[in-house]
Amino acid sequence: MDVLKPTNLIEAVADTTQYRKSVSKFATGIAIITCEDDDGKVHGMTINSFTSISLDPPTVLISLKPGKAHRLIAKSGRFGASILNEAQQDHSSHFSGRPQESLIPDFVVRHNVPTLRHCLAWFECEISERVQVHDHTLFLARVRHCDGIDGSPLMFFGSTYHRPVLANQA
Repeated sequence: MDVLKPTNLIEAVADTTQYRKSVSKFATGIAIITCEDDDGKVHGMTINSFTSISLDPPTVLISLKPGKAHRLIAKSGRFGASILNEAQQDHSSHFSGRPQESLIPDFVVRHNVPTLRHCLAWFECEISERVQVHDHTLFLARVRHCDGIDGSPLMFFGSTYHRPVLANQA
């Protein structure tokens, strides 16, 4: 069996354009991360780097670059995550820097953290660890409260939005 030596691993660095193209082949759901500023105003950000890490205790991971949401989450130690349903592409666009003038997000605080009222699933999370990896911070967080409804997710694949075709719709 061939084993790569550590020196070979250091030398092998993927081209960023090819990496972006290749990683886009991994289908992901879309989440809106929410947090509050000192005045109680809700801020949101679209991410597709939401990952379940553990069931016991319930733990998730998000990955953020420095910015407003990063600062607010790092300061407060908590965030909300709303998993978007297939009809919420406008929310994804709105919170990724392309404001939708007709969209007025409907947030609700179910326990301690704001999340979107109408979403496929929601999570209220408390940061347990932070790990710096290059230009991102990985926030590992304990899920304090969560719930969801039946429905279909909004997905991202090949750098475009998709809605799953369910077996009974095909």
